[in-house]
Amino acid sequence: MKQWANRVLLISGLAGLLGACTEQTPPEAPATGVAAAPACDPRQLACTGLYAPDGWATKTLAPGVRSFTPSHRLWTDGLDKSRFIYLPSGTKVNTANMDDWVFPVGTKLWKEFRWKGRRIETRLLWKQGEKRWVKTTYRWSEDESEAMELKDGETNVPGTDHHDIPSQAQCGMCHNGKRDTVLGFEAVALSGELAEGLTLRQLVQEGLLTHPPAADFRIPGNPQEQAALGYLHMNCGVSCHSSGSLAMGRTSGLRLRLDTGKLDAVEKTDTYLTSVNAASISVLPGVGPQRVVPGKSQESALLTRMGNRSGPLQMPPLGTHHVDPTGMESVRAWIDQMK
Repeated sequence: MKQWANRVLLISGLAGLLGACTEQTPPEAPATGVAAAPACDPRQLACTGLYAPDGWATKTLAPGVRSFTPSHRLWTDGLDKSRFIYLPSGTKVNTANMDDWVFPVGTKLWKEFRWKGRRIETRLLWKQGEKRWVKTTYRWSEDESEAMELKDGETNVPGTDHHDIPSQAQCGMCHNGKRDTVLGFEAVALSGELAEGLTLRQLVQEGLLTHPPAADFRIPGNPQEQAALGYLHMNCGVSCHSSGSLAMGRTSGLRLRLDTGKLDAVEKTDTYLTSVNAASISVLPGVGPQRVVPGKSQESALLTRMGNRSGPLQMPPLGTHHVDPTGMESVRAWIDQMK
């Protein structure tokens, strides 16, 4: 049986904004603490430690791998997703900065994408050093018998509605917006009644955080405000429109991430302060002069750009070909109920 030792994949990176997407396989068995299966090919999803050695056929998770569902979810053109995380035994997530968690070396996260029930791709984030993450994806075969690493991505995957699988170079465009790469496994997303599996409350109960909060983080406001702020947080703020030094949207001045220390009132959130009655920097045809005009969603640049899927107007600028009707409606309702 070939061990994982001395297996080294090619290094593919993108400097600057995209950061480096390191692809080295460490000289040990998968970090789940389970030995690699015989003849394990590191290009196979089956060899990443997501499933037990004899669990591929049944998709049985490996020991230590936990599923989770955030309260607020990223729109990906209607695909269904499942999310999993492995934290090495005896470790904790460093939550000294509650808005920018730092994960222990050996952490792995997977996100599975399905279209009409069929698995399309599974993405992997794997922390192999203090500042080194593997960011890659695995493409499922049509019969779901295997999932092979796909480094260069694929556009318009057959059988889907124009779904694109990102390349390793593209991964950093979103994930580098966080201090330690991970986007959906964070304080606000894991709080609330809609969070499932390994939630913030469960992390606290199991002693997996270095600085556990006293309670979940509640988004302020009425139901319309909560829905809109949560949607903008996960779809725009966590990855891009934040103060992160490598976040794509940081230079715009628009801040849509919900910081845990600013949840006392809607009007205290960065989302409100940088969008409502704030001038838009977009000098594009069809875009109004203000990001959010209270009571007038049709004149608000924020909603105009959310509803576009072509050219420079599109927001988000990648990862989606179709407008999210539910997200649009939540933001529209928030704006129109303002006085």
